[in-house]
Amino acid sequence: MRDLERRLNQPKILTLPAIPVRDMVLFPGARVPFVVGRRASVRTLELAVKTGDHLVLLTQRDPKQEEPRQEGLYPTGTLALVESLILLPKDYCKVGVKGIARVRLERYLEEGDVIQAGVTLLDEPAVPAGDGASVTAFRAALDPFLARSPEASRSLTLDQIRELPLGRAIDTVASLLPAGVRDKQGILEHLEIEPRLRALLDLLEVDAARHAADQTLREKPQVEPENDVAPFTLGEKTRSPRSEGGKKDEFGNLRDQILAAGMSEEAEKKALDELARLEAMPPQSAETTVSRTYLEWLLALPWKKRADEHLDLDEAETVLEADHAGLAKVKARILEYLAVMRRLKDTGDAALRGPILCLVGPPGVGKTSLARSIARALNRPFVRFSLGGVRDESEIRGHRRTYIGAMPGRIISLLKKSGVGNPLMLLDELDKMGSDWRGDPASALLEVLDPEQNHSFQDHYLDVDYDLSQVLFLCTANVRHNIPQALADRLEVIELSGYTLNEKLAIAQRHLIPKALERHGMTELGIDFHPDAVEKVVQSYTKEAGVRQLEREISGVLRKLARHSLQPEKGDLAGEAFRADVTSERLPKLLGPERFLEHRPEEQALPGVVNGLAWTSTGGDLLTIEAATVPGKGNLKLTGKLGDVMQESAQIALSFVRARAEQLGLAPDFMEKVDLHVHVPEGAIPKDGPSAGITLATALISALCGIPVRSDLAMTGELTLRGRVLPIGGLKEKLLAAHRMGCRIAVIPAENARHLEEIPGEVLDQMTIHLVSHMDEVISQVLKPGK
Repeated sequence: MRDLERRLNQPKILTLPAIPVRDMVLFPGARVPFVVGRRASVRTLELAVKTGDHLVLLTQRDPKQEEPRQEGLYPTGTLALVESLILLPKDYCKVGVKGIARVRLERYLEEGDVIQAGVTLLDEPAVPAGDGASVTAFRAALDPFLARSPEASRSLTLDQIRELPLGRAIDTVASLLPAGVRDKQGILEHLEIEPRLRALLDLLEVDAARHAADQTLREKPQVEPENDVAPFTLGEKTRSPRSEGGKKDEFGNLRDQILAAGMSEEAEKKALDELARLEAMPPQSAETTVSRTYLEWLLALPWKKRADEHLDLDEAETVLEADHAGLAKVKARILEYLAVMRRLKDTGDAALRGPILCLVGPPGVGKTSLARSIARALNRPFVRFSLGGVRDESEIRGHRRTYIGAMPGRIISLLKKSGVGNPLMLLDELDKMGSDWRGDPASALLEVLDPEQNHSFQDHYLDVDYDLSQVLFLCTANVRHNIPQALADRLEVIELSGYTLNEKLAIAQRHLIPKALERHGMTELGIDFHPDAVEKVVQSYTKEAGVRQLEREISGVLRKLARHSLQPEKGDLAGEAFRADVTSERLPKLLGPERFLEHRPEEQALPGVVNGLAWTSTGGDLLTIEAATVPGKGNLKLTGKLGDVMQESAQIALSFVRARAEQLGLAPDFMEKVDLHVHVPEGAIPKDGPSAGITLATALISALCGIPVRSDLAMTGELTLRGRVLPIGGLKEKLLAAHRMGCRIAVIPAENARHLEEIPGEVLDQMTIHLVSHMDEVISQVLKPGK
């Protein structure tokens, strides 16, 4: 503070942080709270707090300007002291300041995100001796002003104003006066006491006249206007935004709308109470907008409007079959769900209080499009709430109305958007929510997704119960274990695994290619994708469980052909005659070299090389494991970026081999002479999990015994020290990968036999599946010594 006083005593120009403000004027001695939201203003406020809590407030001439220049600001401002700072949601700040002195703006500087101003401090002039006529009139006007202004009388008493120096008293009354920005700025720009006082007296006179006009209109009995013209003069009510009759008509309409909206008893009472508060508020009050917005939200919600849904199972099945290829089990489960809804509707209970469906699967397998198809089959509006990255509980429940700019949460907003109380609401990416100091959105969703609670869901903004029991909720996720446990307990999970090659080809021909042709305006060119070309795109240009990348590659082909049809002498196809057929031979020119060369099993079987199976977020994959013996002292070396669990599986596999050395024909002291090296190729990719246990053991035995394992065989299963083979997860994805890579034999745990019904029939027909429960069975099946 002493440093500031030393700077204040110097007549030179001071450079201080400055914030342009809208619709307000700060006077020296006055305290004002306001909200800062512009990025540059927030950064400037941070600088001011760091450098002594002082900044300059400059009022804008045009409040609509987002980035005002010096010419857009009034030349006289106020040096202020920051007394309080509150952080609000969405990078807003509420700051409380106290005016210190008038300043004159000399230069306005914008340096990146920070605004500074060169200002000259304006000293308060001396008060004239004696009480002139203006001073006497001012003191006489104070008592009536405080009497008609409750807000001013709560802030100051008459005695407190009289104890202030005259200049400070004028500024204090001006700050409390309900006048326009231009009028208040005029008082701020008067440095001399006499002209400042005359300007204030003029405003006090206008305020007294306005108050008298208001009193007259309140006391005047209602008279029917003649000739349909309501008498209204500036003398009767200065600057009134609407006539008394207009106000009554408007509030009457709002009351009629509230009574006709079909609200719950609680919501209707709340709305009528809020309307009564709104009627009592002065039109220029900031609370008027808050109350009006709240009533508009209540009236916009579909309290009793419902979509006329169709629960025809045959039609729903037709829609699902037309929109999606494959996914037979998923479609069957959805139809069962709809059948229960139909039975409940027939019995008069429209609310389905069973579990909420959650579709879990890799990206691009059709989870969102399935939800759209269900909505279309039911004739319900479809709304989608993406939960990816949501960390704030208020996104679900909204903000309380005490916050500036408060709004309802996304659940209520989407209901308003749908226009009905029973839409199909998709909660997308359920596994990608976060939580931090702002709250846990997953916990807020517990009430939304619990059929026993969601009939009385309460949004913080509305502060009344809203019935969500008629909303059909569907959820999607990529990974099941990332869904919070309490939330997963309320869901019935339907797994959507990857598509087979034939399913992808069918989807491409039935859906992706026709849609892409229409989207690119090429339906009239007769573009024909040969089946072998689509198959090559699937196998050599995509590596996914779904079909999203396949759709992008098809679009890439069409873009090349579109340009070639218009510019045949340019581009990658320059010099060729335009051809409407897409064959596998043309793909390198249309899409470039093959992106994915699948590591198919080697034709020649080698000792120590065994094909394992892995699950990934994009489906299944083949995992080749290599084992080799080198001279050494019994060490085991593991490479290939293996996780802790997979390293432990390798140790278990080695212990099992050592325990069975005699049965395997190995010398008891074989480990004293050799080291074992196990490597899993593609070393930059992390690998983990216990399901490679039997594969690791088989690779070690094959390397030590010199017996190769068939190259068209793949295996998966967890191994214990006793040799038991335990079940694994992701069997469908793993077997699909084995089939895609050309493996014809698969060894899987016997306890996974119950999951074979999920495997497409075409895969089971072309593969031989061996079920094993012990490692001895694996050895007898895959390690058969030759000559």
